[in-house]
Amino acid sequence: MEKGVSVKTKRLQPLIFWDKAAEKLLKWKNPTNFDDNVHDLRVLGKKLRALYYFFKPFLGKNFVRKEKLKVKKAMSSLGDIRDTHVSMKIYRKIKQDYPQLIFPKILENFLESQSHGLKQNQPYSNGKSLQVEKKHIKSMEIILSARERLLKKISGKPFEKKMIIERMQEGLSAVLDSMIKAKNESSAASFHEWRIKTKRFYYQLSLCLHRKSSAELEKVVKKFKQIEQYLGQAHDFHVLSTLVSTVDSKYVNDKEKKSFEEFLLLLNKFETEKEKEALELAEKLIGSGLEETITTLFNP
Repeated sequence: MEKGVSVKTKRLQPLIFWDKAAEKLLKWKNPTNFDDNVHDLRVLGKKLRALYYFFKPFLGKNFVRKEKLKVKKAMSSLGDIRDTHVSMKIYRKIKQDYPQLIFPKILENFLESQSHGLKQNQPYSNGKSLQVEKKHIKSMEIILSARERLLKKISGKPFEKKMIIERMQEGLSAVLDSMIKAKNESSAASFHEWRIKTKRFYYQLSLCLHRKSSAELEKVVKKFKQIEQYLGQAHDFHVLSTLVSTVDSKYVNDKEKKSFEEFLLLLNKFETEKEKEALELAEKLIGSGLEETITTLFNP
């Protein structure tokens, strides 16, 4: 034992690490920009859900069930706001990159109507926008309160290294199972489920990054983040494709119809490419023996 370190202090060192690590991971900066605020709130909600799973053995089933439900509802409200912004950005980027396509006027009007009142820094001046503001404020209250309850709940709780490693192994197994399912089914739903498991595991790994973490762990965390980003981009293309597919074809003239179909094909192509990139990186990472070495990557 190190000189000057008592048995009690030595035993509590992992406890101090997990308390501080969780607080750092759940840091809230409260951005003033509306888009950034919505985005960061959703990220915070996802981190909370990842930690509910990670600390589940210490939190109790009832606490986890109730808190997850509250956060899920708050995030669902924010999800619609986020999707409209992202869809509009993707549409404008494709329109810029493919000037040869003749986009139906109804399409842009449709997307604009979906995001009306949600543009960054736009004042809340009408009924719809006011409803969005109320949803945003309510969601913020729920998520930030949940953050405080979780930090309070895990404060002063001793966590054994063995238990933490088991949580990591279970998290990785969930990622692998969902990855295999996505590869076999090749459906948007299965890839989205894989993304959820990957993001959760990425946040759990991030929790383990501290001053004593290995360089190898940092590499693994970055790779899981990249996999999740590929899957997120694929999902965004799918969301936009699903959204524009609801546009009534009777409002699209013959000259625009071909471009409209090409636009949908482009979205499908981009979605498939990102899914492929995610699979290639994941299979390479898993093939390097991650399942066998996961227990040696960190030292809480």
